[in-house]
Amino acid sequence: MTNKKLSFFRYENNLLILLFLVFGLVFMDRLSIIFLFPFVAEELNLNNTQMGMLVGATSIAWGISTLLFASVSDFIGKKKLTLIIFILGFSIATFTSGLVGGLGSLILVRLLMGITEGPVIPLIQSTMMAESTPKRRGTNLGLIQGSASIMGNAIAPVLVVAIAVATNWRYSFFALAIPGIILAVILMFYMKEPNFNKGLGTNDIKVKPTFQEYKSVFKTRNVWVSMLMAIFYMTYLLVFTSFMPLFLSGVSNYSTGQYGAILGIMGVGMFFWQFLLPSLSDKLGRKTIIVPATFIAILLPLAVAVFHANFVVLAIAVFILTIGFGAQPLYLAIIPSESVPRVFAATAIACVVLTGEIIGGTAGPVIAGILADKFSLYAPLWLASGTAVVFFFLSFLLRETAPVKVSRNISEDSVITTTI
Repeated sequence: MTNKKLSFFRYENNLLILLFLVFGLVFMDRLSIIFLFPFVAEELNLNNTQMGMLVGATSIAWGISTLLFASVSDFIGKKKLTLIIFILGFSIATFTSGLVGGLGSLILVRLLMGITEGPVIPLIQSTMMAESTPKRRGTNLGLIQGSASIMGNAIAPVLVVAIAVATNWRYSFFALAIPGIILAVILMFYMKEPNFNKGLGTNDIKVKPTFQEYKSVFKTRNVWVSMLMAIFYMTYLLVFTSFMPLFLSGVSNYSTGQYGAILGIMGVGMFFWQFLLPSLSDKLGRKTIIVPATFIAILLPLAVAVFHANFVVLAIAVFILTIGFGAQPLYLAIIPSESVPRVFAATAIACVVLTGEIIGGTAGPVIAGILADKFSLYAPLWLASGTAVVFFFLSFLLRETAPVKVSRNISEDSVITTTI
């Protein structure tokens, strides 16, 4: 019997490409306000504390909406419809961001964006987990997570700043709203409803999840550890990415082109490492990758503080040290989803995102903004590095979930049992 060669353009890969684009677009829309803040702040007369409030408002709405609608989608099983509705929703919120007239209306729009974008992340991640072959889970999820970096941190700053300079910052939001609508229409006709019981033998038919199984998600050790890590990681991520542009333009006196280039390099580095490290974890194990990567995360804000005056050295350091972001897909999505019944993967991911967004993502940027106004723009960098120390130590508490490691342990246990 000959093995039939699988086509590259099979459903798994095509869906991966589409969800890669949607995932990246979510972060382009969310992070663009950060890159445009120098333009927005000047026109609307906003300070650093108010900027932190805007980031925090999105985070709190994002977190609540994530768990609520991800859990609902797990029970009703309508992931395709739910995903398309929310893609259209955040596209409308993005367009509306260009129509605001002051801080109050901007906060309301950012709340709407958080509500509509929050569920998209666990819906995409759990769908891709269901449609991925076991040996490609880390690779596929890492690639999708990497889209947030390449599109949100590399392409977005260059694109939206260029549009803002050429026209007005409002047109940047108008332009970003269009791709979301197009992708929603494509998914409407192409995407299949994911079957989370596929590949489980006699359970290939759809099985209605129970409330007891749902409650078990909240009792799983890896979910709880990931939730704690998410609190400090989201503080780290949002504080660092929110205030680094202000630090580079304010302390280093970089032009918009220079700090845009540094942000672009950071985005490329994050994409590269977020693809490479989860892919390696498929072969080496999740914890083998997470522990050193989270340690390196401590060094990135310190490098920016120390090397900011030298553009070339800073660019090299930023690219190398963004390895600290590379393990993000593992403890925010892959490990939680591998630790619970597959049908509740979206809920497990949503629990982690909710905790990180509500506590770390909401309080972190506000505290960083207050510290920046009271002391200097160095303060958010020290805060980011300090939170990285915490999630580095928490990473030791995770239990291994990589199929290559778990199956090996099961095999070894079987041999021991047989011997005994």
